[in-house]
Amino acid sequence: MAWMAWTWPTALFTLLIIAAIAVLTVMDVRRPPVTRKGFLPIPTDRGDRFYIAMLGLLAINLTWWGVTDASPLIGLTLSLLWLAVAMRWG
Repeated sequence: MAWMAWTWPTALFTLLIIAAIAVLTVMDVRRPPVTRKGFLPIPTDRGDRFYIAMLGLLAINLTWWGVTDASPLIGLTLSLLWLAVAMRWG
């Protein structure tokens, strides 16, 4: 992976996304998703909430990295909190 300027936070972020997609695939095979309505203004199933959460993760991380010089792990932590909230109550 020397062709790309990987840092620990970006590598961890990428690995977490890959792991989440793998977990969602297994969950969908074992237990089909159910559509429900949470705080998001549309009825969503597990995959929809995950996609919306991923868009939020991207926005939070890019904003964090662009606005502050603080540790990228803080932005990653905020992103993971958003993921948990969107998946649980979204």
